[in-house]
Order: sequence, then structure tokens, then C-alpha cells
Amino acid sequence: MVLASLAIAAFSFCPAPSLANPDTSAPVEAASAPAVRDEAAIAAAWHYAGSDLTADPAIRFGVLPNGMRYAIRHNSTPATTAVMRLMIDVGSTAEAEDERGLAHFIEHMAFNGTTNVPEGEMIKILERLGLAFGADTNAFTSYDQTGYLLDLPNVNAETVDTALYLLRETASEISFAPEAIERERGVILSELRTR
Repeated sequence: MVLASLAIAAFSFCPAPSLANPDTSAPVEAASAPAVRDEAAIAAAWHYAGSDLTADPAIRFGVLPNGMRYAIRHNSTPATTAVMRLMIDVGSTAEAEDERGLAHFIEHMAFNGTTNVPEGEMIKILERLGLAFGADTNAFTSYDQTGYLLDLPNVNAETVDTALYLLRETASEISFAPEAIERERGVILSELRTR
């Protein structure tokens, strides 16, 4: 079973911000779907039920009706910034022998277009919000998970809404266009050679 979680905020019901006019500062209204507030269900979903370790009381854990887990923790240093992490519990150990490298390849493809964000636009959208690729926007694949990382330079409504929207696109809307697959194949093989 694949588990996904988002640190900082949940995003499964965020509508698309206006990508046609990225300078708009009107807040995006999110559809309201109540998160699960059953503490036993939350503890089970986050695997801390029955643990001898106590969950950090500063973290608000929750589960959306679709099963997406979220964790939110206030941190005022540095002020007026936020970090978002989309973590998917799939990495190289979930791959069969004929699938080796697939999780890493999918991680790369997330930046090559989604259903609602054309190829080449995701990085541009993030850069318009003040994020630098590599420094503030990145991803990784490990043995047991794939992570997408966004460090937001501010917490204004447009930045947060757009970041949540792009993470939502990454979670299930990667397009896998044949031309993009072929281009990314070269990038992955180049990484393999340099390692």
C-alpha cells in the first residue's frame, strides 16, 4: 500500500490558482472537506498508536477523507516563511527487478508537466513566487520514499495556494508525455554515469 503525507499543510482539495494571470493576489477559496478528527484513527494512520514514543504535541496530525495524511507545525524562525514536504512512501525497495530506477524516474517526471501545468511551466511558476530551483525547490528518492520539497519565501495567500496546488498536481497528475520521457531518460542516465 502506498502512503502519502504532507508536512505543513494538506492540499487534496485546493482548486487551481489562476496560472494564466500569475500576478493576481486574490486568495483562492479551498473547497471545504472536513479532515478526520478521530484521534485513534489519526494515531493509527500516523503509526504512533501503541508506540512508546509520545507524538510531539506541537504537531497537529490529521487525515483527510481521501486518506492523505498531514502534519502541521508552527515555527516562527525564520519569520513569514514556510516549508512544505510531500512524502510518498515508495522508493527503490518497492521496485521489482525489471522496475529498477522507476521511482527515481517518476520523481524527475514530476517537473516535466502535469495534467494542468504544461511542461516547462512548473519551475517558472515557482520562480515567479520567489523560489529558486535546487535551493528552494527539489525532490529526492530513497530506498523507501520519494519526497518533493518546497521552501516558501513568504506565506501570502498566492504563494501558499500555488505551492499546494503544484504539490497536488505532483501527487497524481504527472503527464508522462513520450517526448518528455525520452528527454528525461538522458538526464537519468547521465546521473547514473556521474555516480
